Amino acid sequence: MAVADKSKWSPKSFHSIEELSADLDQMQAAYESGTLSTDGGWTVGQNLMHCGVLIKNSYDGFEMNAPAIVRMLCSVLLKPIATKPTSQMKPGFKLPKKAKELVPEESVSFEEGMEMMRTQVGRIQSGERITRPSPLLGKMTHEQWVNLHLNHCRMHFGYLNY
Repeated sequence: MAVADKSKWSPKSFHSIEELSADLDQMQAAYESGTLSTDGGWTVGQNLMHCGVLIKNSYDGFEMNAPAIVRMLCSVLLKPIATKPTSQMKPGFKLPKKAKELVPEESVSFEEGMEMMRTQVGRIQSGERITRPSPLLGKMTHEQWVNLHLNHCRMHFGYLNY
């Protein structure tokens, strides 16, 4: 896996599901014209798949869970920041080994990643509510989940050029 060039990271500016969907349209157009690229350690397809799987698992459940004390601390200290609509995640967080379900395969294609993202964004747009707890942040509202997903996508897509 290539190493991300953090000096080339620039977070995206979408703050709603509709804006995220429009951003996916721009990304698709750049892919089709051959101008889509990444400065990150993951391919474009891997970034899309990773973000899509996080959304999917927030609906369908996660295989892993942080220890109760970690969830309690993160719920108090991290959740208010991570779910704030104007927050911006920074790159550099390394997923723990037990979070392997969130690490995309190296071979994931753009098409596979985009399909995952479109499907999961469609669930949000259709009004399906996210009600499951986070394996790290604990109990969350649907709105907190959506803000977290937007924040997460802004961070990952900040390495993509389109």
